[in-house]
Amino acid sequence: MNDHFTPASPTIGVVIPAYNEADNLAPVLTATSRSDWLSQIVIVNDGSTDNTAAVVNKHMANEPRMQLIDLAGNYGKAGAMLAGVQHLQTDIVIFLDADLMNLNPQHIRDLQAPVTERNAEMSIALFQRGRLRTNLSHRLTPNLSGQRCLWRETAEQILLPAADSRFGAEMTLTRFAKRHGWRIERVYWLGVSHRTKEEKRRGLPRFSSRWEMYREIAGVLSH
Repeated sequence: MNDHFTPASPTIGVVIPAYNEADNLAPVLTATSRSDWLSQIVIVNDGSTDNTAAVVNKHMANEPRMQLIDLAGNYGKAGAMLAGVQHLQTDIVIFLDADLMNLNPQHIRDLQAPVTERNAEMSIALFQRGRLRTNLSHRLTPNLSGQRCLWRETAEQILLPAADSRFGAEMTLTRFAKRHGWRIERVYWLGVSHRTKEEKRRGLPRFSSRWEMYREIAGVLSH
């Protein structure tokens, strides 16, 4: 168990790293806004070249808990996650991908429950009964899921040395947890999916991006 102070009723915040997610982000922002028990909702715009920031600003107009961090460049997912964690003032952090489909507040509540109830040090959400390709991906590589909940202070500690990795954040979190004997609870999200990299990009760059992702993950595993 974490050795820092764990309050009886911990505050919970969300960090959503986003890179060129203007077409996908709104449903995730809506689901988090409807979760009235969240204290903070932080979106990290990781050097997007589309209207990601404009989408966030539109939602912020009616949601005082929502905050936007605009990074000066594209730092990669681990760097964006770290920036969001360092901005949070809550006890617990939930990481959500910006391209989730069919997410609702109950899914988010289910993800935080194992940690806030002290049944696990980290929880990971896996897709079920969503779309075949993402269901299969989560079944084969569950440790690559970006939907996680853990104590904010510890998340910052783990991500600090990983901030230069553009794709290895999830594996870094999992390896740290297993190395320290954490209890990790899997939470199954029925009907949830996300847009794949292949769907977002056309032509050869999409395959290059996926190869780069697996190369970075392999690098984390080798260390």
